[in-house]
Amino acid sequence: MKKLFLFLCFGLNAGGILAQTESTLYFMNSLPQVVDANPAIMPRYRMSIGLPLISSVGAIYSNNGFTYNDIISRTGGVVKADLTKWSQNLAEKNYVTVAVQTDLFRFGYRLNSKMYLMTSATLKGYNRMMLPKGLASLLVDGTAPLVGTFSNTSPQEEGLSYLETAIGMAYKINSNLTVGGRLKYLKGLANVTTESSSLLIQIDDTYKITATGQADVRTSGIYSLNKPGYNASDHVSDYLKNSGWGLDLGGTYKFMDKLTVGVSLTDIGFITWKNDTYQYTLDPATANYTFSGIDANKLLKNNSSYLSAQVDSIKKKFQMKEAARGSYSTMLPGKLYLSGSYELAKNLTIGALFFTEKFRGRYASGMTGAVNKHFGKWLSTSLTYTVSNRSYNNIGLGVSFNLSPVQLYIVGDNLLRAPAALIANKNLNAYVNSSQLITVRAGLNFVFGWDKGTSKRVEVNDESPNPKKKKSAFGRTPSKRFR
Repeated sequence: MKKLFLFLCFGLNAGGILAQTESTLYFMNSLPQVVDANPAIMPRYRMSIGLPLISSVGAIYSNNGFTYNDIISRTGGVVKADLTKWSQNLAEKNYVTVAVQTDLFRFGYRLNSKMYLMTSATLKGYNRMMLPKGLASLLVDGTAPLVGTFSNTSPQEEGLSYLETAIGMAYKINSNLTVGGRLKYLKGLANVTTESSSLLIQIDDTYKITATGQADVRTSGIYSLNKPGYNASDHVSDYLKNSGWGLDLGGTYKFMDKLTVGVSLTDIGFITWKNDTYQYTLDPATANYTFSGIDANKLLKNNSSYLSAQVDSIKKKFQMKEAARGSYSTMLPGKLYLSGSYELAKNLTIGALFFTEKFRGRYASGMTGAVNKHFGKWLSTSLTYTVSNRSYNNIGLGVSFNLSPVQLYIVGDNLLRAPAALIANKNLNAYVNSSQLITVRAGLNFVFGWDKGTSKRVEVNDESPNPKKKKSAFGRTPSKRFR
């Protein structure tokens, strides 16, 4: 089982990324979870409490390469796999991401008109695999297109699970500028990372095939799971040996009464893995094989040992070397958000967001446009459109029912097409089959003290011996800010 797992890491999967860029969430300032995207955004409630498992449960699926509809063809109502169509629609590097997370605890409190304090504990899991187009083309189209050339067909894999404990603060420096930050202590649970890998396939004019492999795969907390009688629950202290730090930074600036811009950097950090660490390597000096063809005479003589010898030779050359190793570190997928929002009317804004995620040298970017509306303090909504992962059909939705002290919400970046498909087709097949990006987060918070937002202050009429000019400014009225 262990060898199968490693084979999949090297031969079938590749480079995992948690595209944790939940763009619709960024515009939902009624939710205490908005600080995950920008710690400088102060949620609309004075105090919020999130309890384990019910406060926030989220999942992300991201695929920049293909949808289900790119794999199949329909003829006369019959659905068939179409691998040629699939291969043609692939990107050069196809990243498939799956991520989940849930809040174990969350608390936020606005200490005064300038300061908001926050703390949280969140369990996160994330996996990204990269499938190169060269490998898919080799499997589907064979070796003929590669004659006289070579192709790197090596996939990669990244996966990790960890517990994040954060404490932070947002502070309003003046009427225009707000800054925020969160310091995060990380406890890694398990990890698999492809430090490097390559599988070069070269075919000369005589159809001689040469394969050369190189790999460095590292794992933590996985090797012992395959031992007979091993129970991870009996070794909790071992899994807590992995630790690291993370940092979120953000800021918002109000250029005019109605225009606000924001910037944030999140998940800037690392985890050092110390528990049950193993390394699996392939040395290109030995991991190479040249296939000149099959001896037809031996096949006709039913020489079964001949084929077995060929297969055994390949296995021996490409068998990974397993060895215990010391500690190693991996970086978190850092994210950058740049935003702008404009107030069209009271409690009605439009906004735009550019986001990018950097992980192991790769940037994944996208853009979102949003319309946000608060219907009093009872209902907050956001309607978004996102372009990301070579997909252009992502209509997002955010809704929070603010029934203080209970707040129910759901938010996602490609969420609105789901109920539309359900109404039109009585099922979700059309939605799922055409989606490359699906994010959803839902939960229940306990909230107290709705912030009415900006209101016009009473004009100052100074009748002192040195009178000041009458002026009106915008800000939160201290005595009537919350209700």
